Amino acid sequence: MNRRIVNILQRDGRATTAQIARELKRSESSIRERIRRMEARGIIRGYYAYVDKSALGYRSEAFVFCNVDSKDRDRVNRELLGVKNVTGIFHVSGERRLLIKVAAEDNERLRAFVHNKLIPMGIKDVDSRIQMDVTEKLPPDAVVD
Repeated sequence: MNRRIVNILQRDGRATTAQIARELKRSESSIRERIRRMEARGIIRGYYAYVDKSALGYRSEAFVFCNVDSKDRDRVNRELLGVKNVTGIFHVSGERRLLIKVAAEDNERLRAFVHNKLIPMGIKDVDSRIQMDVTEKLPPDAVVD
């Protein structure tokens, strides 16, 4: 039942407990309690608006594969979390161990961001891949049931 509730909330984070209860043919109080318990356990960590970045002027997105010295990793992570253009930070396997998802107004500003902001942080071995197009079936980080 919890997975079904999560699936509904992933489709529509603004769904009310009454709507969810109706769809699942359960009482509103049982749905409200299940949601409260999932929030308390950290299964549901928050609710947010899924925004079209290009409508806000960010028309260029890239995946920046790179490395950072292990001694600088924690510092760089903290710094990246505070940078508005960074939309995701992933530690991955492979030759380049860090993947940073970046949004910028255009490709020139994207290039400048990498050279003027990321590299001075201690990021090295940069290999940027510009996102050409995206086909999304689900919101980001959605769990498929």
